[in-house]
Amino acid sequence: MSNKYLSYDEIHRQYISLGQTLDYVLENKNRIVDFFSTPRDVVFVACGSSYWLSLSAHKTMKLKTNRRTYAVKASEVILCPEEFNGIYDNPIFVCPSRSGLTQELLDAIDILKSIYPSSRIFSIVEYIDNKLGAKSDFTLNINWAKENSVCQTRSLSNLYTACITTAAIIGGDEAFIENLREYLQNAPSLYTKHETTIREIADAAKIKSLVTLGSGLQYGLAIAGAYIVIEMAQFDANYYQLLEYRHGPVVTAKQGTTVFICSGASAEHERKIAEEIRAAGATTYAVALSETDWADYTFSLDGNYAKEIIALHFAYVMQSFAYHFAVSLGKNPDSPGNLVPYIIYK
Repeated sequence: MSNKYLSYDEIHRQYISLGQTLDYVLENKNRIVDFFSTPRDVVFVACGSSYWLSLSAHKTMKLKTNRRTYAVKASEVILCPEEFNGIYDNPIFVCPSRSGLTQELLDAIDILKSIYPSSRIFSIVEYIDNKLGAKSDFTLNINWAKENSVCQTRSLSNLYTACITTAAIIGGDEAFIENLREYLQNAPSLYTKHETTIREIADAAKIKSLVTLGSGLQYGLAIAGAYIVIEMAQFDANYYQLLEYRHGPVVTAKQGTTVFICSGASAEHERKIAEEIRAAGATTYAVALSETDWADYTFSLDGNYAKEIIALHFAYVMQSFAYHFAVSLGKNPDSPGNLVPYIIYK
């Protein structure tokens, strides 16, 4: 049976933990507002999948709070510390992390604190016993979101949800929070409906290559969509900004190429790029608010949701696909290759 692995429920029942995360962050609303009350630059610092969600979340923070925001790879801070001198104004460093134990992130925070002594650290961590919390001024602990399997699935979705909810709280966007709650209420039926199609298309005999496309605040989640396929199914995949794909990489599109598009940019441009991809023989799948006439199949949310919520559902679709594709390939989705949950120095 394809649902025999731990990661099956971690992916396909993650709406439960997402609801817990939403409620928990809202319970901390007053503390969050107070912590971010002083105008400061907001700099997301993270590793791996947590960085990709930060690449999306920092843009939501920018749009909802009208602050200068950034997303930084912890590894870049370690490798090129001189590049981070004098570029942020009295920053808050936001650190989403599954484990709070990844050495790169801990070292990067030490470096950034030495450069910006008056900075503050806001962390979101899933492991209870972690080192990041000790370095932080304020920590949200969402321990119900961590996985027993290796790959970051529901943990990515929960960290992202915590980040965008925090941004909405700071920006006073109650409508966004209600929009997210509405989606989570509808998620069980959406998951069930869409998994039926995902099982059908995750056919190892038909898929020769895979690409994810996204833009703007959805781009980081589009990248994470390719990464989970790379990790869980141990399958080469690529990711591009929507229109970037036609500047060279589209020449690799052919029969056997599967392209997932996170919809939310210009409908006109999404249609045009999809037409080019399909003309080359590739198959396109869109995650969108409603049915499209430009994709071979649309994972429709059947509602009016913010771009961030489309991206959140895109994460689910790609995680579910990665799971079923891994099983189709004869791989163990719970523990692929020599992958580990977090990296420490040896």
